[in-house]
Amino acid sequence: MLSTQLRSNPSPVQAGKPATLALRVRDARGQPVPTLDLSHGKPMHLFLISKDLRSFAHVHPEAREGEFALEHTFESGGEYMVLVDYARPGGSAPVDRHPLRVEGPSRPSTALAVTPATQRSDGLVFTLHGGDAARAGAGGAHLHFAIADAATGRPVDDLEPYLEAMAHFAVLSEDGKDFLHVHPLDSKPGQGVAAHAVFPRAGLYKLWVQVQRQGRVVTVPFVLRVQPADASGPVGVPGHGAHGSHH
Repeated sequence: MLSTQLRSNPSPVQAGKPATLALRVRDARGQPVPTLDLSHGKPMHLFLISKDLRSFAHVHPEAREGEFALEHTFESGGEYMVLVDYARPGGSAPVDRHPLRVEGPSRPSTALAVTPATQRSDGLVFTLHGGDAARAGAGGAHLHFAIADAATGRPVDDLEPYLEAMAHFAVLSEDGKDFLHVHPLDSKPGQGVAAHAVFPRAGLYKLWVQVQRQGRVVTVPFVLRVQPADASGPVGVPGHGAHGSHH
């Protein structure tokens, strides 16, 4: 079983100033693991998410002197989660998590609330279908995002692969305990992107959709309320194409 250790330089991290985040991977005997298999073109995916779910970054450390490191600047102070997604032998895909305190001014807290089904970002209009029908449980939820050009209103048919997929979806529960990194279902150009997500519990979740167009990655957040599981079916765990963790 592999595990990760996180260190930062400087420590503590300061808001608004570059910091190096480095992760060392160790095996079950505590020995360093200097190389990893690639997952979607990268040895490791980090999700840096603030406790209030307002700050989000999906970044990729690279191997450096026996560790996996990168430089990142946090815009505001507060409590963050560092969620570490990397390939493990045998195909299991749990996600490690590390708390990180960032010193400096923090933003005023705001309550998480369900967002409208249509969101705009970087010249694109995303419309979520299926969010209001999402239920916890083994059956999961089918979430489809229609994507249109904001200027023309026409469906976008020129999305480009981003990290070897047409989209990436990161999902985190309001309390930070349940995290999913979901990859898209197959779709044709002009039909948007879709995902099958298994929510372990009812409640509010924030979901970030990431696609690439014209060489630029566009990230769009949604907040949806997942209804309790159907009493006739069991509660499940993240299914095919999803990496997740529960704390």
